[in-house]
Amino acid sequence: MFKNYIFILSFLFCFNTVSQSIESTQIDEDQKISDFLINYDISPNDFFILNPAFTSSRFNYLKLDLEKKLKSGDFIRIFESIENNKSEQISFIIHKIKRKQTLSEISSIYGVSENLILKYNIEIEIKRNNILKIPVKKARINKSNVVDKLKAYTVKPKEGKWRIAYKYGISINTLENINPEIGSILKLGQKIAVPNKDEIKLNTVEENNDYFEIQKNIQISVLEQKLGLKNNSIIKLNPGILDSVEKGIIIKVPVSTKTNEDVINLSKKSLQDNIVDFDKKKFAIILPFRLDNFDYDSIQKSTPILKNDKLLNISLDFLFGAEMAVNSYSELGIDVQMDVFDSALDSSKIDQILDENNFEIYDFIVGPLTDNLFNYFVDSTKDLNIKIVKPLSKKQNTDRRIINTIPNDTLLFNEIISHVESDTTRSEKYIISDSKSVEISNKIKKIFPESKQFFSKINEFGDDTKTLVYNDLDSTFVKGKNIVFLETKEQGFVSNVSSILNSFINDTIKIELFTTNKNNAFEGANVSNNYLSNLKFQYASTNKKIDIVEDKSFIDKFISNYNYFPSKYSIRAYDITYDLLLRISNGDLNDKNIFEIESQYFENKFRYKRSSSGSIDNIANYLIKHEDLKIEEMTDK
Repeated sequence: MFKNYIFILSFLFCFNTVSQSIESTQIDEDQKISDFLINYDISPNDFFILNPAFTSSRFNYLKLDLEKKLKSGDFIRIFESIENNKSEQISFIIHKIKRKQTLSEISSIYGVSENLILKYNIEIEIKRNNILKIPVKKARINKSNVVDKLKAYTVKPKEGKWRIAYKYGISINTLENINPEIGSILKLGQKIAVPNKDEIKLNTVEENNDYFEIQKNIQISVLEQKLGLKNNSIIKLNPGILDSVEKGIIIKVPVSTKTNEDVINLSKKSLQDNIVDFDKKKFAIILPFRLDNFDYDSIQKSTPILKNDKLLNISLDFLFGAEMAVNSYSELGIDVQMDVFDSALDSSKIDQILDENNFEIYDFIVGPLTDNLFNYFVDSTKDLNIKIVKPLSKKQNTDRRIINTIPNDTLLFNEIISHVESDTTRSEKYIISDSKSVEISNKIKKIFPESKQFFSKINEFGDDTKTLVYNDLDSTFVKGKNIVFLETKEQGFVSNVSSILNSFINDTIKIELFTTNKNNAFEGANVSNNYLSNLKFQYASTNKKIDIVEDKSFIDKFISNYNYFPSKYSIRAYDITYDLLLRISNGDLNDKNIFEIESQYFENKFRYKRSSSGSIDNIANYLIKHEDLKIEEMTDK
């Protein structure tokens, strides 16, 4: 009854001892659904779950639905069983072809489709006296014995796709293919189909373990070695796994297991997987465009402003990044409204904006960008219960409504110091600074009392030359590991010191360079990346560089929209905006269970904490290391 071709939807999953795939097959002859079920040993429940277009209720079909007709040309999703012992499932009747008997007649006699007959008689010609093997399935007589392979499942709070997939022992891809209309995110109370397993056989997600999705077929022993795990540790935590795992499988591993290209850590709390509020979101951005400066009637007069006005270009970059975030968020199926206001770098313009608009309708406000206007806006809206986000500069105001997105210097200082303290390798420590960074140098000296301090040269006129010479450090470094802190905001001093330090590195003397205050001085054109790489330069940072390979899709989309590579301001705007939209979709921004979730995007990560002074401050940061001419995040905090 079916054409001799099948479109495989390319995924496998297991129910007991039967390996299953879902296929789409095209009907070439009208028939009732009830007849179709008999031919393919599929239960009514599974048929309507896989083919909801033929019923008004996917999980509660009516008996009348079974009488509906499948028409020639219809595509139907079905199971294809690959039993462990087919001879036990299928028996054969021997049929001798009579004179002028056609395949269609033989098919009608036995109630077996023509294609199924041909499948087991590939080389047999349909002519008189030839013998055919007619396949007969044992379960054919009593269809009430067909077991449901699928059942309905109602999504519970904080339950994303990976948790349900792991619970039922299938891949995320399989869950999505069983439920083609599942969408990007699951909603609380949403009804989906899952394997029909007994509750006692389900996997349990344990919060004291991590859960990895396998990215390629791999031997367990190889995976354990690459992840730094003991032999058989994966098998002990995952009893159903033997000697290898296939792509897409979710496995349980010890908490804090390091990741690599073979796995994705699914167990990190995901804002996207925990969305509970699908109402339309509204937010505003206040940027210093200063549109009144433009002469809209003269392109010649306006072009130089567009090219040379740094603050205007930052504003445009930020706006474009936020717009990209809005588009990404909208793809989750949630409406969002972004209103943009021009602060004009003028407090009177802020007054006008507040007079003419109702800011209480917004879930949050981003900006103004400059510190003075930001503080003015905060003071001017004391009567409004709104969240005000500081996107580009560090904390100054401590109002409880403020969200400070950039970690403060003290946190970054403590992070890199803790990293050095956690290193148990024996090492000598040194602190090099210029005259403006003596206070930081002394602070480090108190933490590492045995460390030696060096300062930039002061000339005969009492001026800081921002330099050292080779002899200043000659015979200083010992065999083994030497840790050097460099504290300065002068590019020339970074270039000078990194060059000198690099000259001391040899087979026995190892020097690693650190700073507690990474700033633009370390990124200047005169600073050699080769030297920084040789010195394994390390620091704590509020951000990292976008991965041009891994994040190519975003970069290409941005270039397609705006015709240039996204700047750090565009990327930061995207990261902040997308993160905040997800957080308010998870619940109340004042809820510590919401703002303490750590999230990471293209260049920025966020994990907030309510400060003692009241504001909500970002405390997430990166530990960055230069090595082998690469700048990468250190994961071994």
